[in-house]
Amino acid sequence: MDYIKVNKVLEWIVIKLRIPWLGTAILIILGTLGTIFPLTLFYGVQLLFGTAAAFIALRLHGAIYGFTTLVAICALGVLCAGLVPNSFFMIGAHFIELIWMLGWQMRWKNGSIMKANAAFWVVMLLPVTCYGYFITGMNLEELKYTYMHVAVTSMVNALMAGIVVDFWITNGEMKSKRTGTIPLTRIAFKYVVAFVVVVSLVLLSADSRRQLGQINNTIVSNLKHAANAVIKDLNEQYLTQENMHQSMERYHHLLDVNVIILDPNDQVIASGLDTLPVGEYLDINKYRLLKPGESSILFHSGDVYYSDVLTHWKQASFMYEADMTTSAPYRVFVETNSVNYYTRIEAIYLTTLQSLFVIFVVSMIVAAPLSRKVVSPLKRLTRMTGSLPRLLFRNGKLEWPTSHVTEVQILIGNLRKMADVLLEQFEQIRQDKLTLEDRVIERTKELKNSEEIKRAIIDSSIDAIIAVDSNGLIIEFNPEAERMFGLKREEVVFEKDAPSLFQGASCAEIKEMLERFEYIRGKRYVNVEEISGIHRDGSVFPIEYKIVEIQLGNNETLYNLFIKDITERTRAEEERVRHALALENLNAELFHEKVAIQEQRDISEHFIESVREGLVMTDRSGTITIVNRRIEEMFGLGDFSGRSIEDLANAIDTMVLTADFNLVEQTRAFLNGERALVETEFIFNDVEKSVFSLYMKQMDVPGKNHGFLLVFRDRTEEERLNRMKNELISVVSHELRTPVATIMGYVELMMMYDLPASQRQQFMETISSEGARLSSLLDDVLDIQRLDNEGMTYHKTYVPLVELVEGVAEQWNMQSIQRIYVHAFNGDFFAYADQNRMVQVLHNLIGNAVKYSPGAERIDITLWEEKEWLCIDVRDYGIGIPENVQDMLFAKFYRVDNSDHRQIGGTGIGLYISRKIVEDHQGTLTFISAPLKGSTFMVRLPKQDELV
Repeated sequence: MDYIKVNKVLEWIVIKLRIPWLGTAILIILGTLGTIFPLTLFYGVQLLFGTAAAFIALRLHGAIYGFTTLVAICALGVLCAGLVPNSFFMIGAHFIELIWMLGWQMRWKNGSIMKANAAFWVVMLLPVTCYGYFITGMNLEELKYTYMHVAVTSMVNALMAGIVVDFWITNGEMKSKRTGTIPLTRIAFKYVVAFVVVVSLVLLSADSRRQLGQINNTIVSNLKHAANAVIKDLNEQYLTQENMHQSMERYHHLLDVNVIILDPNDQVIASGLDTLPVGEYLDINKYRLLKPGESSILFHSGDVYYSDVLTHWKQASFMYEADMTTSAPYRVFVETNSVNYYTRIEAIYLTTLQSLFVIFVVSMIVAAPLSRKVVSPLKRLTRMTGSLPRLLFRNGKLEWPTSHVTEVQILIGNLRKMADVLLEQFEQIRQDKLTLEDRVIERTKELKNSEEIKRAIIDSSIDAIIAVDSNGLIIEFNPEAERMFGLKREEVVFEKDAPSLFQGASCAEIKEMLERFEYIRGKRYVNVEEISGIHRDGSVFPIEYKIVEIQLGNNETLYNLFIKDITERTRAEEERVRHALALENLNAELFHEKVAIQEQRDISEHFIESVREGLVMTDRSGTITIVNRRIEEMFGLGDFSGRSIEDLANAIDTMVLTADFNLVEQTRAFLNGERALVETEFIFNDVEKSVFSLYMKQMDVPGKNHGFLLVFRDRTEEERLNRMKNELISVVSHELRTPVATIMGYVELMMMYDLPASQRQQFMETISSEGARLSSLLDDVLDIQRLDNEGMTYHKTYVPLVELVEGVAEQWNMQSIQRIYVHAFNGDFFAYADQNRMVQVLHNLIGNAVKYSPGAERIDITLWEEKEWLCIDVRDYGIGIPENVQDMLFAKFYRVDNSDHRQIGGTGIGLYISRKIVEDHQGTLTFISAPLKGSTFMVRLPKQDELV
């Protein structure tokens, strides 16, 4: 993705660079930067790239842009860097160079920029020498250096400009607007020269740097040696305050150096330089201070302009500070100039630039024949391929060139094979031409026969055929047209005043209809209806025709009209319309009846699908015609529609638990006509052990036989309710009979005997207790009814739970053998609840804990507060609840099987009522239990953050 974005940005830049003024502006910026910040080959020899930008602008955009670029670069260079020695001379030379390049370009439009520039500097050798030596007074060495430096820099600029121009021609310009191509010779020539020049620049620059580095080391070594001699004289006290002046002259004559001695304030005490008298302050920054291991004598690119390099070397002065090893309060400096080294330095500069100039010229001289040698086979091959058609026509012999270059030789071989194939194909075409001429003669005869056949077909056609040319003249009028319109062929063919033949559609309307269609194989057509023909006697008759528009050569058009008289067909159409209207009325009636039948069918299907019973209907052969979704829901056997009833019966029989039930035999009895009605029940082997009733009946419809109907009814819930009802009756009757029997027994005793008052009081208390028990049982039954009907009413207030639990626990402590302990954490807290119903829940939970822990000594009730809940846990240590019945514990009338503890009573509705009450308070009632270890019932009531 990033690569695509970069390509788009580059394409956008290239498009903008095609604008001449924008491309010129960019070249001016780059050329100015190349002039202000030149590339330093070695010390003082710099490459300025301003003229390269001018060459590129001249070649790509023209003379105006080229000279504008040069003027702008020179002006910006002067503004940014200031005037340098010989500035106007160099600017004039560059303008003359650009004029030469323009003339070269006008003479040779696509000529090489490198060759033009090299020729310019070879031609300018004598004029420059004369101007520099005789007019400006330059010596030959300086003149030679300046000429070589400018020529080499300019030729490198020309080389760069040529490469950029070739790159732009091949990649930058739009393909549709490319000004020309690049000869392969020039490409090979240019890159050979570029390679040689670049390698030479690198090697010669490195060698020059090395030689100047050696000179630097020599100067440093000599100055260090002289400094050590001065320090030694100071240490041995040969050099004293009295003989310092004489010692300076001695050092100058013996060591060829000037010694300068400074006090701690940098004031001159003694000096071998005439320009630095005693007592003067020495500014070290004006001298180039040398240090061991550094090339300090070598100046940087900004130190001096390239034309003044040799002058700079002549005037260069270097200084070295001695390393003081004594405690004398002096600083000793040793100074020397470059006179002794100038000859070697000058030789390095001149040798390097001369070598570069010679290498540049020689590389172009050598590269020219070398590139021609490599490319010459391709040029000969190009000329040969250009003359290939002429040689093929004349059966000329082809002289194929050869090359020592492998790829070129392969190309020649491939072209030779292609030419052989072309020659064979050319010969084949010549033979085909002769064959084609013979076939043309035969075809001419066939066309003549075809014309006669066409005329016969037109004359014998049962349709009227009329042909009209692009001018509206009738050119064909067949016999059927004569009969249809009552006109002779001679009366209408090529007659401008021919009588009108049609009415109902104008020529413009017909052309507009034709223009709506596309030409297919030079033709397009349209059928025109609702138009009438005009007979010679003026009578009008209905017609239809097909008009075909045919494109001929020379932009001519032919219109062919194929006309049918549809008088009889029109009459038949009118008769069909009358019949169609009658059929339409009949269809409307049938449609309404069909809609009514469909509505009745939809009602029947909706009824069948909506009933709770499973319905299956078969035809006489036992194939199932109707089966509702309830069957699939009941038995989970999939869709049996269209299958045999025996398949369904067999699938049901495999999962029936009732021993004497066999649905397959019963369906066979119905199919054989042995039975007409069956009512039975069976138990299905599913998770719930569902109970189904089956009703089978023969379907007797007058005039039809629809087989028989099977109705499956799920009675599982009814059976469950019946069992619950029986259990309720059994439990309630037992629980009612016990207190009633007790009450009746004590009442009879009190009626039969005159009992003491204390005993009568005991009997009355027992009767009252059993009556309260009976009332509690009835209240529970009524609560179940209210909860099931959602008619329970709650009177909620803020109830202190700890006080409430302790009160209920105290009541049970008075009548149970277990001790009930209440544990409250975080103090007292309040629940928003119905106090009486909460007491009822606590009584049920504590009563169950007491009943189901007969051998335990205690029951624990724990109260605490969580983030969102008020928590009450009732824990007993009794018999626990088996795992297989824990899911049914909160069902109505369910009691844990306590066969080992038959003394435990109850109706099985207490936990059901308790859970419903807690859930109506938006709470939860759950439990955990372990057999023989006890159970814990957990009540969670929501906290109220705000008062209600």
